[in-house]
Amino acid sequence: MTTAVHSGLTDLVMDAQRYLRRILPGLASVVGPVGAARFIPQTMASRYHIAELTLYGETPAMLAVPRVPGESSSRVIQDVKVLRSAAKAMVLYVSPYLTPTQRRFLVENHIDFVVPHNQLYAPSLAIEFRDAPDHEKKAISLLPSAQAVLIHVLLSGQARWWSPREISRAAGYTSMTASRLSAELVGRGLAERSTGGRERFLRLAGSRGEVWARAQPFLRSPVLKEVEVCWEQVADVLARHAQSAPQAGTDAMLAVPSEDQGITRALYIDAWRKLGALPAAGPHCTRSGTLQIWSYPPAFTGSGDRVDPLSLYLSLQGKRGHDADALELEVERALCGTTCSG
Repeated sequence: MTTAVHSGLTDLVMDAQRYLRRILPGLASVVGPVGAARFIPQTMASRYHIAELTLYGETPAMLAVPRVPGESSSRVIQDVKVLRSAAKAMVLYVSPYLTPTQRRFLVENHIDFVVPHNQLYAPSLAIEFRDAPDHEKKAISLLPSAQAVLIHVLLSGQARWWSPREISRAAGYTSMTASRLSAELVGRGLAERSTGGRERFLRLAGSRGEVWARAQPFLRSPVLKEVEVCWEQVADVLARHAQSAPQAGTDAMLAVPSEDQGITRALYIDAWRKLGALPAAGPHCTRSGTLQIWSYPPAFTGSGDRVDPLSLYLSLQGKRGHDADALELEVERALCGTTCSG
């Protein structure tokens, strides 16, 4: 386990190096071991994997990667300030993913951070929110099928080893798709493959929370497009064709649906194509709604008449009109499963 953790930290440092050298061409040096290790408090060395580099040819800087994922923002802020003072250098906190709440706390406290392949925030260098280009983000995204299977496994409490072929079949995917998504999950360090035997099995490469955090740079909103429809008529069409369209968007955040709240439902793109043109909202429509067209089957990852909390979280990132803290808490509880206390 120690080797796996160390390998993951090293990979994240190298990802940060590649990202910094790409968005700061000629301004970021190669990352190496810390030369001033003796000045780093032992408590910091035990909590962080630390590497050293130079920015702009003269600014000494350090990359600090938590050895245990999930540190609280207040602890990170305190630790970064201690490292800054001890090393007398700029400290870039490195994380594979930051929630909106975590990002806000770091920004408010002027903490430099980098999310490889996604974002650099370095007020010490007068750099604010330099995002990766959309085409770069798209290039590292998981296949929708791989994202769907990963979310299904994270939420369903699969046994230690599970068959990607069987799970993929439940979602309507082919054996070829199962092979491709297996390779993606293993290649991104999110799953491990068994050896031996004719049947290939996978297991999560860490706890649910660790894998979810590590997967963030590769995950995208499942929503491909939104279509305004006349809900009463569309509901009849869906019922006649036995198609599931669970609650999605801010609609899914309500404990009890409100007549004043707009209806938002999720529909798999394959089903949408088969149904053809659906009744659009118009002056004679008594209740309109929004149909989200999803890249994977919402019923496969969801439960009952609501999309799953992880996909819901991804679909609402960067949007207003919902309680982001409550949704983050729901995601944490869903990933915690039966091990949660209280």
